[in-house]
Amino acid sequence: MGMAASQARYLALTARKTNCEYEGQQINQARTALANQSANLFNRLLDLEVPVAPKTTDYTEVQYSYSDGTNESVIDSWQQLSSSDPNYNYIVNHYYYADVYTGSQKLLDNPQVQTKGELSIDEFLNQNPVVSYNANDDTYTITTADGETRTYSAVGSLQMDDKLENSLRDFEVAMDMATSEGALTTDAVYGYQDSNGTWHFFLENEESMTNPKDYSTVYVPSMVGNSPLTELTNLTEDQTAELAQIIKDLPDSSMKDYLSLDKEGNLLYSGSGIYAFDMQGTTYYTTEADLYNSMQTYDEYGKPIENQQKLAYYNASYIKTKIEETNHALLETDGNGRFTSVKFDDDSVIYTLNTETVTDEDAYQDAMNEYNYKVQQYEKTIADINAKTSIIQQEDRTLELRLKQLDTEQNALSTEMEAVKKVISDNVEATFKTFSD
Repeated sequence: MGMAASQARYLALTARKTNCEYEGQQINQARTALANQSANLFNRLLDLEVPVAPKTTDYTEVQYSYSDGTNESVIDSWQQLSSSDPNYNYIVNHYYYADVYTGSQKLLDNPQVQTKGELSIDEFLNQNPVVSYNANDDTYTITTADGETRTYSAVGSLQMDDKLENSLRDFEVAMDMATSEGALTTDAVYGYQDSNGTWHFFLENEESMTNPKDYSTVYVPSMVGNSPLTELTNLTEDQTAELAQIIKDLPDSSMKDYLSLDKEGNLLYSGSGIYAFDMQGTTYYTTEADLYNSMQTYDEYGKPIENQQKLAYYNASYIKTKIEETNHALLETDGNGRFTSVKFDDDSVIYTLNTETVTDEDAYQDAMNEYNYKVQQYEKTIADINAKTSIIQQEDRTLELRLKQLDTEQNALSTEMEAVKKVISDNVEATFKTFSD
């Protein structure tokens, strides 16, 4: 190898060795960063609070109870009197549960109050109406004595829209004019639409010339969902008792417009405005006002009723109710400080107290659910830390392996550099010998 080539090789080896040293420094810095991350994860692990399962004893307490022959009562709390009363030494809060007949109001999410058309007949009696026919446009005009005029056009000549078709169909069903095929009858039927959009009908026959009648369809509630509505007229004894309880407990509901109580507490009902319907085997009540609040559309054939307001409906039933009372009482104790008997200021009977330990199962179960949730969170956090630590360890092993490779390479470079250095030294020495000769 020539001197120039040897020097170039030496420079290349020097550069490569310097690069190895720089790469080794970078790897050490990366491993230091990984070590810091691992330390942070370990500190997080140390800071984790291990969940502790709740103890039933934390939700268990001594309870005093007694029976008066009708109800099982529990003494909830007691406070000792400061005055020295020989008859009573405590103020006692106690309670029992009883089935109380209670009126209630509910809202039906999807009432689907359905309607039916009922025929309304407006007879122009005692008004001396004048009926005239105009053959040119096939219309009848009825003029009353007070000057009211209505003009009825032949239905067959009118523009048939959904409202007219539905009104005409309801009218023909009520008048028993509907055909078996379902086709509409238009012969001899004349229609007039008032300012409110309601259709009125006039029949062309001999009677109508002297006693004209105006027919219109009035839509009334007929069903709630699949349950038929029944307007109550004569109340049964059970219905009277239930409605009386409802108006007593819900005096501000719409029931007040139809029901009331006299001074003796007897139910007063006019005989209209209250409807009953059955739902899942239970009879409920609602009012005409509530039904009309929910009726937002007329029945349309083949179309459901949508977007109705929630229907208010009512009933009375026995509901388990907590009855709380507060009394002055005389509490007797045994030698261990536990109460053994109680006598209240409004009762002459001395009741023997039962002592029992009671666990609040609902509170304990809530605490256990919270504990299980915290355990899941704790285990997930541990798993996340272990997974991140495993990744860091794998990265550190990779860097350590690369560092060993660099160390091996550096040693090889040092050995080769020494060899090249010796070649250069030999070349220099040989060159000087040549020139010295």
